[in-house]
Amino acid sequence: MTNRVVQQTPAMDERRKRTYQELAENDSVRELVQEFTIPRETGEAFVVEAGQILRVIEIEGPQVADFNAFCRDDPTERFWSGRTRILEGAHLTVGNRLWSTPPKMRPMFTLISDTVDHQPMPEGAASHDLLWSRCNERYFEVLQGKKGQPNCQDNMAGAVEKFGLSLDYIHDAFNLFMTTGVDGDDRLFFQDPDAKEGDHVELIAEIDSIVAISACPGGCSGPQNKAIGIRIYRHSLNG
Repeated sequence: MTNRVVQQTPAMDERRKRTYQELAENDSVRELVQEFTIPRETGEAFVVEAGQILRVIEIEGPQVADFNAFCRDDPTERFWSGRTRILEGAHLTVGNRLWSTPPKMRPMFTLISDTVDHQPMPEGAASHDLLWSRCNERYFEVLQGKKGQPNCQDNMAGAVEKFGLSLDYIHDAFNLFMTTGVDGDDRLFFQDPDAKEGDHVELIAEIDSIVAISACPGGCSGPQNKAIGIRIYRHSLNG
């Protein structure tokens, strides 16, 4: 008999779970710190301090948001898509965490809220993807013969320049709202997101972080690319 090992998700302590649930359900313990819009097919980078809540909003309808994160004090520690996929799953949901690169390999963010009405989809498709890599200029040139296409690599690289980070810091993303799967021929696919206008996802920062987000221009958001709304909150809860 073949031995099969299913990776287990590392446990989170119960007190922290309760705190995060209350934060997701109780707006009265929050204060808005910052609010802005990332225009369609562009990117932005900003700081989210430990304990602050980042809300990513579908302000115009379904739009995939490619997400990179870096430790503010040492940006060589950054989000690790591959390890997060192994520890948390190929598609993330409330309670899952985003893990950083070695040697610290620790949670950087935890998902605490998701308003998307996720329903079962054919071939096991699901949202908030960790299967696909970020798009880049060469990707469109190879597949479509098109040069100079807007892309998430360049969007995020341009956004982090103000923090003194080069394009080499950009890494494979957590693809918020992206609906993906693997078909019967073992080929990756994406389809229109299951999010709607007004939906949002919230992540709480576990460490002081620089975040870069691209409003993905890659065609995975439906017929039109759209803007993304960003809100950052502080809260008054302990725990």
